[in-house]
Amino acid sequence: MNNDEIQAEIERFNTADNDASFSPESIAAVLGVSLSWLQKKRCVGGGIPFSKVHYRKIMYKKSDVLAYIESQRIQSTSQMAV
Repeated sequence: MNNDEIQAEIERFNTADNDASFSPESIAAVLGVSLSWLQKKRCVGGGIPFSKVHYRKIMYKKSDVLAYIESQRIQSTSQMAV
């Protein structure tokens, strides 16, 4: 995705209802992470809850993404896992 497409995805995410679903590509753009990071988290756990609509179609709900972001909040660097 180019920068304009990324900004468009972020805007679409921000204005969507909490029940809206997004593709891994959209969520990677919103969070600034790679698709491989999302895939790894789907395999090993510890990531954002997702739905497997079809054997090749993964979707993330906006409310789950926001809950994941909130769960990652910390007060200081001493709370960060190493």
